[in-house]
Amino acid sequence: MIVRDREWMGWGAGAVLSVVALLVTVFAVHGPVARALPAAPGIVAVDSGSLRGVVAPDYRLFNGIPYAAPPVGALRWQPPAPVPPWPGLREARDAGPKCAQDTGVGGLRSTDEDCLYLNVWTPPTLPADGHGLPVMVWLHGGGLQTGTGSMYGAAPLVSQPDGDAIVVTINYRLGTFGFLAASGLDEGAGSGDYGLMDQQAALRWVQRNIAAFGGDPKRVTVDGESAGGISICAQLATPSSAGLFQAAMMQSGPCAGQALSAAEAEGDAWAAGVGCPGADAACLRGLPADVLVDRAPESVNVVYGNDFLPRDPVAVLKAGGMAHVPTFIGSNHDEMALWVWMDYGNPLGARMTAADYPAQLTAKLSGVDRAQVDRIVAEYPLSDYAQPTLALTRAWTDKFVCNLADQVGDFGRQNPTYVYEFDDRSALAPPSTFPMGAYHAAELPFLFDLVQAGPLLHAVMNPAQQRLQDEMRRYWTRFITAGTADPQGLPAMPRYTTAAPSFLSFRPGGSQFSDTFAADHRCAFWSDLLQ
Repeated sequence: MIVRDREWMGWGAGAVLSVVALLVTVFAVHGPVARALPAAPGIVAVDSGSLRGVVAPDYRLFNGIPYAAPPVGALRWQPPAPVPPWPGLREARDAGPKCAQDTGVGGLRSTDEDCLYLNVWTPPTLPADGHGLPVMVWLHGGGLQTGTGSMYGAAPLVSQPDGDAIVVTINYRLGTFGFLAASGLDEGAGSGDYGLMDQQAALRWVQRNIAAFGGDPKRVTVDGESAGGISICAQLATPSSAGLFQAAMMQSGPCAGQALSAAEAEGDAWAAGVGCPGADAACLRGLPADVLVDRAPESVNVVYGNDFLPRDPVAVLKAGGMAHVPTFIGSNHDEMALWVWMDYGNPLGARMTAADYPAQLTAKLSGVDRAQVDRIVAEYPLSDYAQPTLALTRAWTDKFVCNLADQVGDFGRQNPTYVYEFDDRSALAPPSTFPMGAYHAAELPFLFDLVQAGPLLHAVMNPAQQRLQDEMRRYWTRFITAGTADPQGLPAMPRYTTAAPSFLSFRPGGSQFSDTFAADHRCAFWSDLLQ
């Protein structure tokens, strides 16, 4: 059974980043301790020029490095072009502009098209043996419409007991700039997938340049959350990404996509609405950036059937045609609580009533009819839940994660696959009228420093959450360094197969192995309902 949840691609522009922006006031920096190895230099030379970064006691950071030419003017809706070389020494202390977007949160709107920058985090020291360090390239989430690489501080991941690593965080074109498919833009490259092409250009930059920072281009892991995970599935499915990474991690992001013909039909209609009938390329490239931000479509999608991504990633996965690399996949126990919160979680806002429940199921769960809604109400009766919001969260979450679980089985048949579920029911959350549990994106502060936060998060977390944070960072780093999920002194995650579907549930009170994911989320019910 495969459930194609198209609304996942664009639920609420900036949903994830908006909530993170609310939470950063309680998120903090908690970095690793440097080891006594030779100091790493603060100046490096890459193929387009020399850079001077920041050397701190527990990390080295090179910010705002251009990996492609600014995609402006005639380069708007074109594949990324090479970076023009710069003379002299370029300061790499400040992050580059975030790509054009509007999250709906004050101060986070941008109309910058010159945004193809990345950031390189390394340990403060280099290995004494001169061997290159493994590398993780991070693709941020945000519905393919919002986000920026610079908000993810990677100092906690670059130096861990299981080995040092390098982390690269990137920007890529978003919204209409990155994922508009239109007939007038179908110029043979990959109409609709400019953001994916940017990601691939960043991976090629890593292949050419990461050795200058002490990294090994043959030991690259690509990781992403939400839209970043969706993007990684597309990179696994496209032939042109072969060899650019040797392992993949997907956090709360399934394989998904839209056919080129359907995407172009929608894009052409949108183009006509902004004054460019026939999706005329010259007209579209002449539009001001603020028009493309303020009048953006409600959602955008990964597009397949073009030169860049010839086949549907879901079909490629089903056929066993993904890149054959170790794969680490997971989701959160209460994913959809985030979106329920947006409608009904504000303590000063609207409340969901029992009478709203069937209509909300119809509105939120794509592809279900009235008869199916009646069956869902019977399976998730309001009498089982303290609030209607909790019933909606449970049904909506289970529908989504059962789709992902089905895809995990397909990954397990072709790749060494390791599976987790993040299940901190008391994860830090914004003020809410209902307990949000382990909502979408709640795992991110357990991995990264959200860099705007200030020194509060570690103090706010209770001791059990602090231990879980340390453990999760070790599992991630071990996978990055070895392609396996077996940190020294912690239980090794077994390979996942449909015959032995074991996964690791990350919990503050003690992480647990289980093989009951499908039963916990009632996947048999959803398979029968949606087959």
